[in-house]
Amino acid sequence: MKNYKIPMVPGPVKINPIAFPSLTADFGAGYSEDEFFELYKTVSEKLAQLMGTSSEVIIQSGEAMSILWGSVKSTLLPGDTLLAISTGFFGEGFAAMACAVNARGELLAYPYDETIHDLDRIETAIKNIKPKVITAVHCETPSGTLNPLKDLGFLKDKYQVPLLLVDAVASVGCTPVNGDEWHADIVMGGSQKGLSLPPTIGFCSVSERAWEIIDQVNYQGYEAFKPFRQLATTREHPNTPDWNGIAALNDVLDALMVTEGLPNVFARHEQVASFIRNYLTEVGYRLFPAQNAVPSPSVTCLYLPNYTTFEAFNAKVRKQGMGIAGSFGKIEGKVFRLGHMGTQATMENANQAVKVLESVL
Repeated sequence: MKNYKIPMVPGPVKINPIAFPSLTADFGAGYSEDEFFELYKTVSEKLAQLMGTSSEVIIQSGEAMSILWGSVKSTLLPGDTLLAISTGFFGEGFAAMACAVNARGELLAYPYDETIHDLDRIETAIKNIKPKVITAVHCETPSGTLNPLKDLGFLKDKYQVPLLLVDAVASVGCTPVNGDEWHADIVMGGSQKGLSLPPTIGFCSVSERAWEIIDQVNYQGYEAFKPFRQLATTREHPNTPDWNGIAALNDVLDALMVTEGLPNVFARHEQVASFIRNYLTEVGYRLFPAQNAVPSPSVTCLYLPNYTTFEAFNAKVRKQGMGIAGSFGKIEGKVFRLGHMGTQATMENANQAVKVLESVL
């Protein structure tokens, strides 16, 4: 099925129609046009505001995983140590990526149904491991959880850890992202979740300390951050830029930040998430996140009914025109997920979704 009457896949989400004109426009060659670099600068500044950061924001072509890989490859040398604070599949992924570039990937893992807590444990790990980089995931999409991150920044500063990297791919545009408050050096996002665009754009904030390390590492591959420093000024784009995607991103940012207003955007996501969680638990579904964990306002993860497999459950739901998703890692085949993010975070969509799920229980 290519189109869902009730779209609830947690990314890529239903594209915001406001972006259609830009996505289909005939632009010139961005790498040689002043107009493109002026737009790039404008969008970079809007993203910085959205992510609560005073750092420069760079924008790359490629799905959000590309920006995650870029953060690791641009900041780690062989033998460096990365400490991944993990509450799920993507948190674990940072440690694996570090190992892939011949760095040392250390994992401090919580169960998938929990969110970050027990700071003494984290503090002990930082003291013992002495990492160059700490990583964390804000919204752990496969688990439907939202991690509190402010205290990680405090510990980073206390123990003079050079860098804190945060994956905010599934939270940006759905809930407050506070890069400066978290003392995060690199905060990463993508176009295909809360921003409701195709999976073609990755972006991140980069602190001055991070730029110093990026210069030292001097990674030169496709995902490299270094060529994007002050790009609006240097105008030396390392490849063909996605002018359509960045123009569409500008349209969506204006819709969220100006037309609707971020407080209303965040309240809408919270309202929809709360409604879905309450309704589905009342009719008999069981939330995956533990009772003391923080649930995400952008995605809900629920246990599958005991009598079924994900494949069978998904087939029933699809017959009624609704798109959902399974999960990954240790909980694959045990849960299903609803993506109420971006364009999909509406009460109309939520009402239709819970009625379908009630009918197939």
